[in-house]
Amino acid sequence: MPLSEHEQKLLDQIEQALYAEDPKFASAVRSARAKSRTRRWVLLAIVGVILGLGLVLFGLVAKVIFVSVLGFVLILGSCVYAATAITGRSQAPRASDAGRAPRPRRAGVRTRMEDRLRRRFDEQ
Repeated sequence: MPLSEHEQKLLDQIEQALYAEDPKFASAVRSARAKSRTRRWVLLAIVGVILGLGLVLFGLVAKVIFVSVLGFVLILGSCVYAATAITGRSQAPRASDAGRAPRPRRAGVRTRMEDRLRRRFDEQ
């Protein structure tokens, strides 16, 4: 169940306060949580690949093409799932980001580019 707008704002305020109060602890907690989540996703993807291989082999032995194709799709999907878990979702905050407030969620490309442009003009 998604959070309401008010609850999301409260959660963001708590998160910002935690970063301001103890950035080292906050980044350590976020990093540990992301690592365990990534491990779980990769393990699930490995199980999917093994099951997919089993389906492909069974389909070949039983001469049922549909089962083999289903196994291949399962293998492919599991590999994409693992790659997504490893590269995109598990990125923990960098040490250089420790003192900064967390970025707003779901910021679009346009918003990020505008923020970069503002920071460049502010530095000059």
